[in-house]
Amino acid sequence: MTKTDCLTAAMLAVGQCYTAHLRFSRAQVDAYCALTGDANAIHRDVEAASQRFPGVTDIVVPGGLIQTTISGIFGTTFPGDGSLGLSFVPERFRKPVLPGEEVIVNFEITRIKNGLVDFDIAVTDAEGGRLTTAKARVVAPDAAYRAWWEDQQGG
Repeated sequence: MTKTDCLTAAMLAVGQCYTAHLRFSRAQVDAYCALTGDANAIHRDVEAASQRFPGVTDIVVPGGLIQTTISGIFGTTFPGDGSLGLSFVPERFRKPVLPGEEVIVNFEITRIKNGLVDFDIAVTDAEGGRLTTAKARVVAPDAAYRAWWEDQQGG
């Protein structure tokens, strides 16, 4: 089970960072493609992937799978439960991500105002090479929701 958190805007600070290390399996790619209807051959056929991206040795993880996983981090861990996503604006991925490769996602809070939290997001490979960046805005949970959440945690 994923550990959750529930951080209100008052518990956050501009400049605060969070880092997540992700890896995606072929089974996750298959499930994502089935759920979304993404039938792009590069996500299921190595030959198609290598035609589109010469030199790759496996299928390509959908960018949308990475992006929705980032969204899941907002709603689970940082700021956490009760957060509401307002916007997520990514750049195009600079190179493909293959199943099993580590992806590092760095979140940095750039602005907090009236419960709205703005983030700069950098996605890199294990060697620190930039894969993409994004900007996001999230509504952090309020104090009443935090109190409810704490009660549910037994705290």
